[in-house]
Amino acid sequence: ARATTSSVSRFVARQVSGDFAWRAMPTITEVSGDGTYQHDRRVCIYPSYINAGCSVQQGRRIPKNLACEHPNVMEIKDVLEKSLKLPCETENKSYPRDVWQPGRVRVTLRKEDGTPLAKEFPTKRALMIEIARLVPKHPGRVPGTPEYKKRLVEPIDVLTQFTSQPGQAGAVVAAGAAGR
Repeated sequence: ARATTSSVSRFVARQVSGDFAWRAMPTITEVSGDGTYQHDRRVCIYPSYINAGCSVQQGRRIPKNLACEHPNVMEIKDVLEKSLKLPCETENKSYPRDVWQPGRVRVTLRKEDGTPLAKEFPTKRALMIEIARLVPKHPGRVPGTPEYKKRLVEPIDVLTQFTSQPGQAGAVVAAGAAGR
């Protein structure tokens, strides 16, 4: 039996005597010392998976009422490492449905024997729901915290950012503001 077009992502077509035969694509990441192949068993979390601003068609994987507004990779990584204590790593990859938001997080969700690292998150979906619950509480989003203040840009910073010499446009304004 042939695979349908919806499952083409996991199969490769190979032409055999005028007909196509389907075979599974390898998902091998590295070879161990004894010559066997080791598969990467970590799960990928893209920001689009938990973004309330995305539709299901755009890649949201959890219900909209449980999702958060515009998460980014660093917030997801901080939540995983600091709050949930799960090993993770960021990668400079883009979600195919949203190529303008770079980054994904790979999380080790299970041990080598298949048991979950954290019993509270037996599935990827449970983990995504918990991440979406904690991202709005991230220090970079809570007003009054030092991380939040770092994100704020003062008008004087914008003016002085583009002027390096006195006498250039904006330098007078910056000098006047510095004397306040």
